[in-house]
Amino acid sequence: MFDLNPYHLQNASLLHFLMLQGTALLGYLIFSRYYEQRLRDLMTTRRLLQAESDVIQIIEPEVEEVFVVTPGSDDLKEIAGVNAKAEAILNGIGIFRFEQLAQTPVTTVRRVLAEHGPLLFTYDPVTWPGQAGLAADGRWDELRSWQEQMRRGNNLDYTHLLS
Repeated sequence: MFDLNPYHLQNASLLHFLMLQGTALLGYLIFSRYYEQRLRDLMTTRRLLQAESDVIQIIEPEVEEVFVVTPGSDDLKEIAGVNAKAEAILNGIGIFRFEQLAQTPVTTVRRVLAEHGPLLFTYDPVTWPGQAGLAADGRWDELRSWQEQMRRGNNLDYTHLLS
C-alpha cells in the first residue's frame, strides 16, 4: 500500500489534520458565496412570481350555487369509487341524486372532497359525473360495462357513452 508518514515526522497527524481543516475552510468560503448568490436569485424569482400571482384573480363558484334541491335520493354508492364517507360528504353539500352529481363539475367534486379531509378512492372522481349521467338516464348495462372495464384497469374511452 502506501505509507501515510513516509518521512517519519513526529507531527504528521497534526499536519494532516491542519490540511483537512484548511481544505474544509476553503470549501466553505467558496461555496457559501455561491449558495448566497443562488439564494438571492431564488428569492428574486419568488418575489416576481408572487407579484404575478397577486395580479391573477381566481374565481371559483360557490358550492351552494351549483346545486338545485331535488326531492328524494339515489344510492350514490352505485357509482364506482363512491364509498359511504364520500356519499355522506356529497349528501352534506346537497347532492342526493344522480342528476345532481352528473351536472356537478369535476373540479367542484374534487374541491369539496379535499375540503372534507383525506379520503381514499378506488377510482378517480373524474369519472363520477359521467357514471352518474348514465345512471340518471337509466343506462345501467352501459354503466356496469364501463365499471367492469375500470375494475380490469382498461382505459375505456367513455365519451361515446355520455352522448
